[in-house]
Amino acid sequence: MIKDGIALSALAFLNGDWIPDDQLALPLSDPAVTHGVCAVERMRVYHGQLWQTELHLQRWQRTIDALKISGLPSAAGLQQLISELMDRNESWIANQTSFGVVLLASPGSLITGAHTQTAPQPTLILHLYCIDEGAMQQRIEHGMPLVITDVQQPPSASWDRRLKVRSRLHYYLADQQAHQVHPLASGVLVDHDGTVTETAIANVLLVQKGSVLSPQPDQILPGVSLQVVQRLCAELQLPFLTRRLNTQRLREADEVILTGTSCGVWFASQVDDRMMPSPGPVYTQLRQAWDRITSAS
Repeated sequence: MIKDGIALSALAFLNGDWIPDDQLALPLSDPAVTHGVCAVERMRVYHGQLWQTELHLQRWQRTIDALKISGLPSAAGLQQLISELMDRNESWIANQTSFGVVLLASPGSLITGAHTQTAPQPTLILHLYCIDEGAMQQRIEHGMPLVITDVQQPPSASWDRRLKVRSRLHYYLADQQAHQVHPLASGVLVDHDGTVTETAIANVLLVQKGSVLSPQPDQILPGVSLQVVQRLCAELQLPFLTRRLNTQRLREADEVILTGTSCGVWFASQVDDRMMPSPGPVYTQLRQAWDRITSAS
């Protein structure tokens, strides 16, 4: 919809059609609805350019392969669709401070007749989302609270933690628990042995004696922002180590740094009832480096 020359809603892609994003809908029979079977990828745009597209699409491919969603466009085809999405929404984009792109895919609904079943066609959605710049700046400058919960990550035997999917009940429950302590807190999920994994929106890094510590790769989603921060640590000569990290180490860390697509790099202002340095020196170095490389993108 356009009013006074301003696009109030963006156009989205749904299975070959371009429709207003507020008209996006899925059949009740779609596996994304009935089973939560849905691959997802969120990509940030900086200065009109998609950020770390190759890493995002590699993770997308790994996820759709694991979910056995076939018949989707190739990486090159997706990039063409994303370019068209942004071209079609030029007016909407002109009125955004910060935004990103979301990809969603499900296996599609199985069509069942009296005596036959027709193989489903996959569901594919591409849409834009606006980023609350005020909320992001609040996190960057003042951090956000973390609460360590007793909610466990689903075991890798259920599904590979490297997959980015919309089955997020565990994250929801962790955040509900965290909000009982602080309304703005994000809940930290634990592994089967009680060690730290991640939150619903961020990978979690500890700083101890100048070293940056991350949970083991098989415990967490391989965040694209996390991979960028690991490279920045190498450039800044900050040791980056992976460990199984118990919750006491998180509570006693010199700093706790968070990474995720929408905000990039920010920090924890408190962990449970312990207030953290805000902002700490390692975070400050990483944030400055992040701003430098995203400004140059």
